[in-house]
Amino acid sequence: MIAWPARAPEASRVTRRSTMRGAVATTLAILIPAVAIAGEPRSHDGGFFFRVAPGGGYSRTAITEEGDRLAVKGTSGSVDFAIGAVVKKNLAVHVTLGAWSLIDPKVEFNGVEEVADNTSMTMVMFGGGFTYYLGPSNVYLTASGGAAKLTSEIEGESGDSDTGIAFDAGLGKEWWVSDRWGIGLSGTAGYHSIPPGDAAGNFKGPSFALRVSITFN
Repeated sequence: MIAWPARAPEASRVTRRSTMRGAVATTLAILIPAVAIAGEPRSHDGGFFFRVAPGGGYSRTAITEEGDRLAVKGTSGSVDFAIGAVVKKNLAVHVTLGAWSLIDPKVEFNGVEEVADNTSMTMVMFGGGFTYYLGPSNVYLTASGGAAKLTSEIEGESGDSDTGIAFDAGLGKEWWVSDRWGIGLSGTAGYHSIPPGDAAGNFKGPSFALRVSITFN
């Protein structure tokens, strides 16, 4: 049986102390810049702007024609992409691509509701918008609007709507995690009005989402 020595040789103790000092110094070298970046008040002063914000929430779209009402609703996944530039301090303008999707949603026809299996409905919006940061707090307001379409798929058969409009607005906050990257959370609300192409009315309805925002500037 090999016993652990009660006292390590002096050279071993010196080596371990040197290794420990080196590890502490390395850890401090990593942590101190990170803490400085996190605690340093910053602003968005210019340059390329990119944000991706995936999340989830609730979406509903409904149409009424000749007294009949059809609604599709439920928990939805959503995502938002914004690409542009900071044109003045804390103000970014951007092209925006946003979307939400319902998978196996609840379908309500004239008040009778059921779950639609093997069914999905997706809205895609392409347009423009802005994001404004409220100073060093990195709290931001954002809004976008543009052309939008709905795509439905039922048991493998898909169809597209005509082009309508959609917009959304949100409030969020981010924290700097490096010199150029920020990560945060946002809450958004949107609305759309889109003609189906084969009916007199429009699909209309709200959407709400909680998103994680990842921004480069």
